[in-house]
Amino acid sequence: MLALAERLLQGGSESPRAPLFPGVYFRQFLPVSPKVKFDLVVSAFSLNELPSLAERRETIRTLWRKTDGFLVLVENGTKEGHQMLMEAREIILGGGDKVAHDPREAHVFAPCPHHLPCPRLNPKQPLPCNYLQAYNPLPFCWNPALKEELFSFLILRRGPGAGEEPWPRITQAVLGRAQHVHCHLCCADGSLQHAVITARRHGRDLYRCARRSHWGDRLPVTMPHGETVLGE
Repeated sequence: MLALAERLLQGGSESPRAPLFPGVYFRQFLPVSPKVKFDLVVSAFSLNELPSLAERRETIRTLWRKTDGFLVLVENGTKEGHQMLMEAREIILGGGDKVAHDPREAHVFAPCPHHLPCPRLNPKQPLPCNYLQAYNPLPFCWNPALKEELFSFLILRRGPGAGEEPWPRITQAVLGRAQHVHCHLCCADGSLQHAVITARRHGRDLYRCARRSHWGDRLPVTMPHGETVLGE
């Protein structure tokens, strides 16, 4: 996969040449020195390839040590993929590194609007927290022009999230009906809510905003004391 990525960045050329995008380098291992950090560290569809929980834990801690700004983890939008991301969230937020190379605390940037346990990990009926993305597949004759894929993601940042509004995130497709909108939300208090928004009850501005929102967006609604302004 690394060889294919390198070939694609060279425009498909079989002979070695400079990448089409400058500043891109390929290396098999991360730098050993804890002083070498990066503003953005991304791991996409990789945790599921590791053979054991112990190796996943060590890989997650290594990626976090290399993160100076944001760590982005992406996995398949299945129960297993979501569980691995929540596992990574717990490892990083819980600390426990034997050597603290950076005193700044970890903070969940997205998608969770809180640091509480994921409300979707209900022991009786666990549901994955996932999102839908459309993309253009490789132009083979058997592929359609457009495909859709479910994925789960987690973004962590170093330092506190001071100043960020505790807005809930939309966790399913928004359903627009006659004079009302259905929104399923993950809220800042760690709960899941099904909100039915109408112009008469919640105002035309919020109603229009909800009607134009999409799965994965944050809905800008909060009470003065941080409680969500929505109900069944």
